[in-house]
Amino acid sequence: MTRLMNKGAIAVLAALVALPLAACSDDGVGTSVVPNVEAIVFVSRAFERADGSHNVTGGNNQTIDYLRYEPGGGLMLLSPPTPSGTLTDLTAEAGFEGVDINGIDLSFDARQVVFSMQHAGDNRYHVYLANLDGSGIRQLTFGDYHDVMPIFVPGNRIAFVTNQPYTAMGTRADEYNHSRVVTQIATMDLAAGDASRHLCSQNLSHTALPTLLSDGRIGFSRWEHLGPVNDVKFFAMNPDCTDMVAIAGQFGKGFNSIVQAQEVEPGVFVSIATSRRGTIQGGAVMRIDARSRTSTDPRLYVDVQQASFRNLTPDVPTGMESPASGVGRYRNPRPLNSVTGSEELLLVSWANGDVNDRNELASTAPNFGVYVLNTDSGNRTLVYDNPNMWDLYAIPVVPRNEPPVITPTVSNPDPTVPAIIGSIDVTSTSLNETVRGAQFDGTPLSEALGHAVQMRIIEGFSSEIGAVGQFGLTMHEGAAILGETPIHEDGSWRAAVPAYLPYHLQPLDRYGLSIRNQMLWIQAMPGETRNCGGCHESRSAQTLPRVGSTTLAQQVGADMTTFRAIADRIELPWYGAASRENVQDVLDRNCVECHDGGARDPYAGRFYTVEVTTMEGEMLEYQIPYLDLSDRPLEVFYENEVVNYPASYVSLLYISAMMGDSTATGDVPPEWIVPGAARNSRLIEVMNMIGTDASDLAWGSRPMHPEDQGRTVTREDRLALIRSADLGGQYYSRWNVAGGMWAGVESYPAP
Repeated sequence: MTRLMNKGAIAVLAALVALPLAACSDDGVGTSVVPNVEAIVFVSRAFERADGSHNVTGGNNQTIDYLRYEPGGGLMLLSPPTPSGTLTDLTAEAGFEGVDINGIDLSFDARQVVFSMQHAGDNRYHVYLANLDGSGIRQLTFGDYHDVMPIFVPGNRIAFVTNQPYTAMGTRADEYNHSRVVTQIATMDLAAGDASRHLCSQNLSHTALPTLLSDGRIGFSRWEHLGPVNDVKFFAMNPDCTDMVAIAGQFGKGFNSIVQAQEVEPGVFVSIATSRRGTIQGGAVMRIDARSRTSTDPRLYVDVQQASFRNLTPDVPTGMESPASGVGRYRNPRPLNSVTGSEELLLVSWANGDVNDRNELASTAPNFGVYVLNTDSGNRTLVYDNPNMWDLYAIPVVPRNEPPVITPTVSNPDPTVPAIIGSIDVTSTSLNETVRGAQFDGTPLSEALGHAVQMRIIEGFSSEIGAVGQFGLTMHEGAAILGETPIHEDGSWRAAVPAYLPYHLQPLDRYGLSIRNQMLWIQAMPGETRNCGGCHESRSAQTLPRVGSTTLAQQVGADMTTFRAIADRIELPWYGAASRENVQDVLDRNCVECHDGGARDPYAGRFYTVEVTTMEGEMLEYQIPYLDLSDRPLEVFYENEVVNYPASYVSLLYISAMMGDSTATGDVPPEWIVPGAARNSRLIEVMNMIGTDASDLAWGSRPMHPEDQGRTVTREDRLALIRSADLGGQYYSRWNVAGGMWAGVESYPAP
């Protein structure tokens, strides 16, 4: 085989891309092993460094394929697709050196390929377009940021993934373990070029791996981090970045991450099911059927709650463990049903044996080659494998139908224009959940939501605010309350919010307690209206206003008080904010006199012991006070590091935040604060809360505290503690990050 084509081969290829593709015959080079396909395009990615060592994961072994530059790869065309076929390196033909490619796609007429490349002459991944005969290669994107994973979109457009910053906070960064620069999807017009770049809303974690759906929408994987939720789900949106909706992964998937999804037919997909880390983006091939089984409305044919999952490669684990000998893991499943008429055949990349952290420890990369997988029999047929390279992202060179163009509703987004979010009826829910705490005792969610009087809108942010590794002793990220907007008598609400940012919602009762913590980020573009049915209403049925054709919220109009600049959003730093009130200030005013470990403290001298085993095997022991609400510093171990926080923060949150190899013994207290759930937090229950008047108590049979001891705490101070618990018990905010760009500043720009 040849790495570079001779002139005769180029002529054959030119004829190939000029004509419709049909089943190939044995021409002396070899017969295609991919039925009805005469050529495939794929990527070879290098893993061997100049010194002979292996770059297994680039130091970032996560489920989404990030920026792992190792020079020596190329964009390949194999014709016919067989181990003895003619191989052409299109990037080498064009004169590029030191190449690494992260993502490719084929045009609808199968004549052009779009791909993301970094090469020896550039320090960024940018998007390029080329003809399949190797001619006409041109760079499409520019700038001091990375653009990867491009796909073709109807209407002569492309979509791709970028880490280009644009918020008032700069480049979004994730405080957790997968990246310091977070990505989102962008689109551009091929004729207008990079000047037409259109950025989508940001999430707190990565949005990546776009794929085109047959209805013209863009599917994508999104790393969802919200408190204890830490997984990768599958979403879809319109090409103008509006109407982002979950397709699969919020319910019942039984594994962590959905990545590399491709549509088989409307509502049905094949994807890789895997752990969120440790498997080098490999895993089992999973069939996802997200079609509604109850809707008669063709517009409601996808229902995230009804999505089902079937492992097409059941011998392959979906977690981090090593597969059985000879099993390996898969990447990049590509359905062949459009050319074979059968769902059983997939074009895949596959590597035998370990494809997990053991490769990193052994400094030996797995060997990914391109195969045809028969999911019915489990048999694999080799298409191509260079044992010294990773062979990935294979696509059959076959024309396909171009989906319809979805007319944009947001064409030239102005970031100063708010988005409108709201619900038709918050009591409309398909969730079979109950609510406990305060006035509820196993109350069905739909009934409990009838008590909602406000909707709390919470903005999420991360370590772009400054150098923090965690936001405290919980898994919750940065949080700011934009507003607590009224819910009308018919269960409807509407609010104007800054566009692009991630939000989650909490319906509140009259005590200011969250009834349910919505654990999914939502975003909206400038000028977009996102009006859901209710609190996770059925996706298979339409939610209608309770009375008439419009809701009360529509009649009144959107609440504009929620469209707040950063300085006006409610944040709850625990300690150390010079220009904002701290949670510790509330405790100092109301609690410390009797709960500081001193003579008046009824819990003085009581403590429990926490034993921790570090990753290095060291045993650590800490004594934690049963309840000490002073600001004296305490040292504890959390998330693989020793940290110091005020005693109040540790004693209220550490028992809830313990994780990993930690055990608590002795005089263990209740969960004083349950992160994300004030109504289940013992501190809030003991203090109690008033509603409409002094006789209206959340816990009706419990006296107010410390009023039962002759002291008084204002409703505002109680509400500060409730909000702190409901938001996740964060220690840090924008106002108390040491050395942060905004610490001590009185006001900040609007987004």
